[in-house]
Amino acid sequence: MNRTTLARHPVLAAAVGYVCLHVALVLGSAVYARGDAGSLVAAGAPSTAYYLLITGFGAVVLAVTAPSLGRWWWAAGGTLVVALVAARYLTGTAAGVLTIVALFALVFLPYLVAGGIVVRLVAGRFGGDRLRGLPAHPRTRRGLFVAAVVLVATVGGSVLAVAAAPAPVPPDDWPAERQLAYLERTDQRDRETGAVADRSRDYQRAERVLSLLAAGRADAPDEWLDAAVVLHHGTCPAHFETAHRLALAANESAALDATRWVHLTYDRWQVSMGHPQRYGTQTGTRPVDAGCHPPIPPELEPESPLAMAR
Repeated sequence: MNRTTLARHPVLAAAVGYVCLHVALVLGSAVYARGDAGSLVAAGAPSTAYYLLITGFGAVVLAVTAPSLGRWWWAAGGTLVVALVAARYLTGTAAGVLTIVALFALVFLPYLVAGGIVVRLVAGRFGGDRLRGLPAHPRTRRGLFVAAVVLVATVGGSVLAVAAAPAPVPPDDWPAERQLAYLERTDQRDRETGAVADRSRDYQRAERVLSLLAAGRADAPDEWLDAAVVLHHGTCPAHFETAHRLALAANESAALDATRWVHLTYDRWQVSMGHPQRYGTQTGTRPVDAGCHPPIPPELEPESPLAMAR
């Protein structure tokens, strides 16, 4: 592959650039984290950079393919982008699906694009006239346009959600009950809108929850459950163990039913230590014995969440 080839095929050039930048970002993140993925949660910026890179790649593909299409395609593409971004704020189900799509793009898109580059080069060299003409075919351009619209709308929507999201933590002079309710609400809302793309928001919430627990300012079942939900999205076994104990305490109080969170926190705790889960609530993979970001305060050493909340 030479510069002339890339210059004559801008989508191919964008794909090669995207893969190279992704590899550079992965290597840079590994050096920054020094083998501890949890430190990326504290930093936030590296995780958001992946979303920005995908959004930029989608925007370049749009810019290259759109001029060759009719205005109807432009209008339909713009309408779809607006609709998919707006859907994050209208229904929780649609928002959750879009966030999952963005996460899948984050994980699998580099492999798909790299595979597409290989296929394109092989077809161009050995595929004959018919296959060599496929990249310039109107159907190919339309397909790339639609794919780019979906990328910009779903992954770019997460970036917009970060910019539009409320502060991850409330003022520290609020009553503990109100703070914990706010922390739980923004934690869940971030996962709906896609603002979870900025993992530093999780770090800040966990840090505030741990400080409230260490100060003994959480002393009611609903407060323990709110704290458990936030710590369920921590980084290390100690976070998940604390979340499980808090969920157990809330569930045993008879004031509310926290069975679902008892199961979720227990399974995540076990998986984070490399053990099999019991309730089958966890999907995908998770780092084993990762570092705690933020660290567990010494005051939270007692075994019982009731003791932590004293």
